[in-house]
Amino acid sequence: MDELTFRQRAYANPQDADPDFLAAAASSESNQALVDQLQRLDLHLSHALQEPVPKHLAATLLAIPDNNAAAKPSLAPSAASSRALGWRHLAIAASLTFVLGFSTRFISFNDTSPALTSMSQIAMEHVYAESAFTSGVDEQVTLTAVNAKLQPYGTQLQSLAEVGQVYYANHCLFGDGPAAHLVIQGEHHRVHVFIVPPKRELNSIRRFSDQRYHGEIVPMELNHLVVIGEQDEDIDEMAKKIQSSLERSI
Repeated sequence: MDELTFRQRAYANPQDADPDFLAAAASSESNQALVDQLQRLDLHLSHALQEPVPKHLAATLLAIPDNNAAAKPSLAPSAASSRALGWRHLAIAASLTFVLGFSTRFISFNDTSPALTSMSQIAMEHVYAESAFTSGVDEQVTLTAVNAKLQPYGTQLQSLAEVGQVYYANHCLFGDGPAAHLVIQGEHHRVHVFIVPPKRELNSIRRFSDQRYHGEIVPMELNHLVVIGEQDEDIDEMAKKIQSSLERSI
């Protein structure tokens, strides 16, 4: 089983008991570490899904007034306690929404093992993990949609004409926090771009590569710009175009 097939099956089902998959996992420490990480993620998500829904949460979220409040003093003993209860429920709901939302769209690479301590390694893991999806996706992303994703990072693009067609724009879990992930048309192939806030405990090297991809990390005023493309892609040029557009908006 080749490396790409193994990773695709691992992300699809880390509990896969097929002998070929288990043999591939046991063939190297990195493969086994990946399976172990994804199995832990499955366990965390399972626990999150078992979190009990707070009583009266639906009424709180929908802002439905309780007309029988006077008949139920135990539910609202005072205005202060009522507000506290509402905020507590909203906080729990927000936490659950965050976990469920990210778990259904993204894969977390925030394991603390030494194998995933650099920005370049995390970015490459994302590219390989999502390549089956991002190689064919075309969400017909507009400039408004891109900048809506970039807004939490304090920046925006001036024009899509300057950087090229954007096929995909969304958030992802990157190390111990979020990052923006864009897939942009390069000269020959699609290029992956990550906007990563700088306050992360991640090692950062300027250039990196493997047999298929090469990448570059560009420190900016508010974020790190990570650009990854196939070996025949001019990522320096892509990085310059994106950096110029982003820096003018700051």
